[in-house]
Amino acid sequence: MKEKPYHHGNLRGQLIEAGIRLINEDGLKSFSLRRVAAKCNVSHTAPYSHFENVDELLAAMGEHVTAQFMDKLHTSIDGQEDSREAVSLLGQAYIDFFVDHPPYFQFLFYHSKISINLDNYDQDDYPPFVLFRTTAYRMFRSVGLPEEQCPQQLIALWAMVHGIASLLTNNGVRFSGNWRDYITIQTPFEEGK
Repeated sequence: MKEKPYHHGNLRGQLIEAGIRLINEDGLKSFSLRRVAAKCNVSHTAPYSHFENVDELLAAMGEHVTAQFMDKLHTSIDGQEDSREAVSLLGQAYIDFFVDHPPYFQFLFYHSKISINLDNYDQDDYPPFVLFRTTAYRMFRSVGLPEEQCPQQLIALWAMVHGIASLLTNNGVRFSGNWRDYITIQTPFEEGK
């Protein structure tokens, strides 16, 4: 059997991206370093220079996506973290991120091990959700929303943003308009205006 040629360039990054595509296509059951190597057209031993095993690759895939996602979110509110518009800016960045990277949405929310607790504050929640929650609560408090109404408002805002991202990254959903014409993130006291 002829060995595949040595791979030059950013093999680690290519393995991560190929892993995300592969897991979205075939799921976790048949996921392996050998299959990721084949997708990158490198020898089956090449991934072991970067990852000890499949679990290490899966963790790197999650870290890769999360780092980019957090950068996008932080950039969207840079210098405006305390403004009332911060939640809207985060929501737009959240949707834009997944519109630009549809495979990341499927990977994160269907194949990775992220954790989001909508019932209670959990320090171990997925970092982008923690940022969204923290920013939303800051806005809720700035407009005087009673504390007991904050969880319900948080879920409503996040469901809208996450739902739009889900629709726009689904290959079976067609939409020719501009999603920004349909999203309005308002403070709870602005809803009646």
